[in-house]
Amino acid sequence: MDYINFGITFLLILIIFAFAYLPKRKEDKKLKQMQDNLKEGDRVITYSGLSGKITQIEESGRVIVLLYPSNIEIGIEKWAIAGIDERNDENS
Repeated sequence: MDYINFGITFLLILIIFAFAYLPKRKEDKKLKQMQDNLKEGDRVITYSGLSGKITQIEESGRVIVLLYPSNIEIGIEKWAIAGIDERNDENS
């Protein structure tokens, strides 16, 4: 009887792991791939909500971004980029 309870408990933990952890891991892998494939000219948005265009990528992995509409360049790390900004803004 104890083996059945242990088996059911183990199965429930395995199911929770599959539904909670594995999708997040897949999403993280996709985000890392996007960050590794950034190139100059890409429009990006950061986790803090700043958006701009990549003007330079340094060898250290630091990215120089030209913010709009203020035309200020800032340096940020690749891990701070949340995604590609795909808005069709002609002014920037």
